Parts: sequence; C-alpha cells; structure tokens
Amino acid sequence: MSAKYINRVLKQRTPDHIGLERLPRFSIGILVFVLGSCAPVPQPLSEAESTASFAVFEAIPTPTQQGNPAPFTIETPAIVIEPAVPLPTATPLPASVGVPLDELALVKPGPGSLLRSPISVEGYGGPSQNNRVQLSLYGEDGRLISQGFTFLYSYPGRPGQFFAQVPFDTPLVAETGWLEVRSFGDRYGLLRHLSKSQVNLLSTGDERIYPTIHGAEKLTIFNPRPDGRISGGTIQLSGAGWVDADAPLGVELLDAKGQVLATTSVRIDAPAIGQLGTFSVELPYEVVFGQWARVGVYERHGDVPGVIHYTSVQIWLEP
Repeated sequence: MSAKYINRVLKQRTPDHIGLERLPRFSIGILVFVLGSCAPVPQPLSEAESTASFAVFEAIPTPTQQGNPAPFTIETPAIVIEPAVPLPTATPLPASVGVPLDELALVKPGPGSLLRSPISVEGYGGPSQNNRVQLSLYGEDGRLISQGFTFLYSYPGRPGQFFAQVPFDTPLVAETGWLEVRSFGDRYGLLRHLSKSQVNLLSTGDERIYPTIHGAEKLTIFNPRPDGRISGGTIQLSGAGWVDADAPLGVELLDAKGQVLATTSVRIDAPAIGQLGTFSVELPYEVVFGQWARVGVYERHGDVPGVIHYTSVQIWLEP
C-alpha cells in the first residue's frame, strides 16, 4: 500500500485534510494495519482451482499414542474382548470325568457372606420325602443355633427351589457359622443328601451377601446305581469328587431303620486337595434276607462341626 494512496484516503475521511507527512511514523503504521484489515475478503477458489492447487498434498493420518486406538466410526469393525488367561471356575473338571450338578445346593447366601438375623435362604435341590428339606445353623463351636423345615416348590418326587428365613442369636459381635441343608429319601426317610456352607454371623454391622452358583456335585456315586440290585456280600463302590482337607471319605451302609450294616473309608485319588479325583472301594456286608438299604459317602474333618457333605443312593441288598 503506497503513501500516496493513504494520503488520498486521509484527505477524503478527515475534516482537516491532514496530510500523511504531518503524521508521526508510529501513526502511519497503525493506519496501515487498520486499512489492511479492511481489505476485501478473498473469494473461495473454484473446484477446478482447488483441485489444481492442492493436488500435490496427501492426507497424513493423525498420529495416535501407542496403545490408544483410533476414534471409532461406523466403519470400525467389531472388536471381541477376551480375558488374557482363562478365568477360574468353581470346580475345575478334567475331561475324563464328568459329574452332575449338585443335588442339593445353597444358592444364597454364598460362602463367606456377612449375615444378620434373620438369614434369607434360597436354594435348589431334591427330590426329598414329602417335598421337605431341613435347614440348620451351627456356631463356630459346633452348637446348634437354629433349625427348621421348608418346602420344595415342585411336584412330588421332583427337584425344585426352596426359600426360608432362618433366625439366630449370637452373643458375639461376629462368629463363623455353618449353614446346612438336608434332603431325605422318599421310601424310609433316611438322610439322602447334605450340603454345608460357611458364613459369618453378625450381631451388629452391615450385611454383605456374596453370590454363588449351582455348581458341580462335590461327591458323586457312579456305582452302584440308584435302585440297583446287589448280591454276593460285597458292594463295589466307585465315584468322584473333591475334598477340602487331607482326610479320607467315610462310607456307610444303612438298613431301612437307619442301623449301620457296614462301614469303611476311602481316599480320593486327586492331584491335590480341592481338585477333582476318583475313589473306589469294596464294602463287605452280611444280610439274611433281601431288603432295601442306603449306601452313603461323606466328608468330615476336625475344623468343621459334623459332616460337610453327604451323598447316597438307595439299593436292594440280597444275601
């Protein structure tokens, strides 16, 4: 922009027709800036001109930090996220041995839950005589704190859900407790199945109920089969399961009145405590006439009052 053009503009816009030569140098610089900003706005290029001007440039992708994905768009493919390592399961089962679901399970509360009175119990299992199951609560010293019955929500002779409210009273602020559920055989009412879960009993404080799952049967009898006929004076007993302590399983044979006909013990052949293994043992017996009986396998150790887990099958015994 020339000085003559600026001087002509000033003569047109200033009342005193101040000449450019009268202004200080810094005022001339300010005027040049102001008048330059008032210059006409350049018009956008046509499509042809734009293509010709920017054809030499290439699109450069925006750099991203290592480990951060690019922004998601509609063209972004779906991503399947999987854990880096297999998640732990409630019971790791080798493929060579298959066990059924637990016949009698305490679904709520789960092991380790912090509970205040009354305890809301939910479970699944059966069948059981007259569709009834028994719930018991034991303290850490083995004393019986609470006991009662509830019903299976199912047709007779079928498994189903059960619900109950178990009240208790503890003199301590907190203590370890054992919640137990039992089912009974439909023929003579003998103990059919037992499951026990460790919980924490509170006299004060907030509850904290942990989830659990209806998992695999802890002790399973493969042979003899339910209602099987046994003769010859020996029962070939076999099954699978796992234990919580380094202790053998107890085995018992009961008659229709619940009297003991024979007992023995067997250890589970497993890689380690808490892992699934198999067991097999011969159980001699002696009867003088054919009769119904029940053979049961149970786990017991000194840290837990009573039996931890019990499973059984009904059989027909012959001499």
